[in-house]
Amino acid sequence: MKQLLAFMLAVIKLEVNKDIPPRTFVVEMSVKIEHFLNEIVCQLLQVKAEDSRSFGHTSQSLSFNAKANLLLDLNYLDKEHVKKFQIFMEVRNKFAHVYSVDTFEKCFALTGNYNNLKRIFEVDEDGENKEEDMTYMFISLSIDLANTLSELRDRIYKEMAIKYTQRRFIEAIKSKRQEFIDAYPEKGEAITEFIEYIKDELKKEVDEKIENNTPPHT
Repeated sequence: MKQLLAFMLAVIKLEVNKDIPPRTFVVEMSVKIEHFLNEIVCQLLQVKAEDSRSFGHTSQSLSFNAKANLLLDLNYLDKEHVKKFQIFMEVRNKFAHVYSVDTFEKCFALTGNYNNLKRIFEVDEDGENKEEDMTYMFISLSIDLANTLSELRDRIYKEMAIKYTQRRFIEAIKSKRQEFIDAYPEKGEAITEFIEYIKDELKKEVDEKIENNTPPHT
């Protein structure tokens, strides 16, 4: 939520102060998006960015596109999302590395992806001011990506909570089993048989996945 709020505040700032250069705005947006993306991938993989070569701040860290493709491979993003990330970074790279690019019109003339962006957001017509149209198209893209990442983070947190609950359930069965049997000896045999049944079912499932080369998490 904080990251999404930061995006909205940056957009409001642009509205209030029309004198903010496009390059300044694009770089500010890209820093926020990449930080948000990096944070999510680290959360998913349970690594600390400051201790990681791949997700730290050195020349060895993964590129923006590599992180987006990683989420695609893990089925957290689809190809349409990745396409949006690629367009975003193409715009960012032109503003960051090409001195002559100081407007969105010059930028999109080099990237050649403005029409793709219009198709993605289902925009059929241009307005009277092309630079303004392109500016708001980039703003729409930035907010869209921020929303996507916010939803993705919520999904990952939910999945982590489910996995933690499942792990705690298994630990509780192990730790409380004997305690229950001691308290209710007449039910001890039934509990033991039930647990053995669950073990056998899980073993069958694992053996089947190994035989069929099925990933264990599916």
